[in-house]
Amino acid sequence: MPSPSDLIAPVAKVVMAEDRRGDVITAAGLLVIALTLDALGLVRTSWSGPPSVPSWWFAVPAIVGCTALVWRRVHPLGALGVATVAFGADVALGGSVGLVVIVWEALYAVHLHGRPAARRVTSVGVALASLALMIAIGVITGELRAAVLTGLQAVTLLVMPMWWGANVRQGRELTAAAHERGRLERERGTALLRLAEASRHDAVRAERTAVARDLHDVIASHLSAITITSGAALAGAAEPERDRAALRSIRAESLASLQDMQAMIRVLRAETVQPGSGQDGSGQDDLGADGVGGPVRDSTAAGRMPDGLASSSAGSPSSGSPSSGSSSAGSFGAGSSRAASSGVGSVDLLAAPRAAQLAPVVEQARLAGLDLAVADPDGVLTGVTALPAAVDHAVYRVVREALTNVHKHGGARADLSFAAGDGLEIEVRDVGTGPDDSPRDRADVGGGTGIGLVSMQERVESLGGSFEAGPERARSGGTGWRVRAVLPLPDRVTAGPASSDRPTPEIRA
Repeated sequence: MPSPSDLIAPVAKVVMAEDRRGDVITAAGLLVIALTLDALGLVRTSWSGPPSVPSWWFAVPAIVGCTALVWRRVHPLGALGVATVAFGADVALGGSVGLVVIVWEALYAVHLHGRPAARRVTSVGVALASLALMIAIGVITGELRAAVLTGLQAVTLLVMPMWWGANVRQGRELTAAAHERGRLERERGTALLRLAEASRHDAVRAERTAVARDLHDVIASHLSAITITSGAALAGAAEPERDRAALRSIRAESLASLQDMQAMIRVLRAETVQPGSGQDGSGQDDLGADGVGGPVRDSTAAGRMPDGLASSSAGSPSSGSPSSGSSSAGSFGAGSSRAASSGVGSVDLLAAPRAAQLAPVVEQARLAGLDLAVADPDGVLTGVTALPAAVDHAVYRVVREALTNVHKHGGARADLSFAAGDGLEIEVRDVGTGPDDSPRDRADVGGGTGIGLVSMQERVESLGGSFEAGPERARSGGTGWRVRAVLPLPDRVTAGPASSDRPTPEIRA
């Protein structure tokens, strides 16, 4: 035979489920209060005349109503219905205030835990019950005053627990909303930190990309020229004059490379450089033009070639001999100028070279042995067509890099053309090496890294232009290479005739 604890266990499990412990304690407390007051005879009413039943009968509706309150959190409207029925039974027995307290708790629970529909039903029910009670009192007593007072009392007694429950519920909702807002703020702060970290990584990556591009465009071109010049000099028989010209070219390129590197370092360290430290842009660098010390003088400023390159190309450029051409190959890195601004906290910034400074680059490419034909009907190289600063700089970088690639990897002939319309079209064609071509002598400069093509593409596309590069079938029957870039010209301006002191390359068909 099962023990009493075994019989009570399932009921206790249901009663204590869903966190009903607080509701059970509340219901038990109300039942004890109601029974105690009734036993003392303090709250017995005579709403329906003197009670005709024993007093313990009043405990039955109280027990039923308090039992319903156990489910007030889960089923508040059902608990209110059971409590209302118990209240009616209590009134039929004679009435007691204990059941009024139980009904109050049920009304409070509906407006605290109930859904909006349940709250609306309860509000309408209370209003109708108050109205019905007022009418009934008026009919029974025949006194309007008594009817109105009864209606007001009923509304006051029944609305107060409803208002209290709604107020507590609103406070809980506001607290929950504050917690949710705090959680969202914490998530937003975390997201902002992640975004800031991602932005920092993007900035570092962009800066590293820019530094790599500048190293390639500025420094690598000088080093490529040094490699080509020294390799060509070593490949032939010893010729003192040619070798000295090659050494002058190599020294000029080395100094230009050093100066560009120092300028880039000063730019990168601009926020930590102190005036007068020898790195503040005042021109007092660790290594000067003479290789000992003192200010570095920019021998390529204003479009002039370094003295060493000018000497190396002073021979017979038209002869096209490998010896004379190879000694001048280093000039592919020439033509970059700088703008120095001195003063407290200032630094030497790399000035952006322009398309007009390509004339020495074109001529030196020819001196290096490249049969280069230039088509420039719109005067891009002579400054007749004025270009926006960013486009002007991009033209210089793209053309110089493309010609350097032709010199390092291409054939003996190339075409360079410009066409200015809605956009500026630049095209460099490596004609290739075919049966009718005589490859020019050039030193092995090693394999490329591919950074040059990426750098050109990034520069062009950052300005809203288009870039394409790839092999093509050359006129000679071999495989050539074509680089084509189109840069936007939003406001094309014609600057007028070229100035007489600006170098103009020879244009050949």
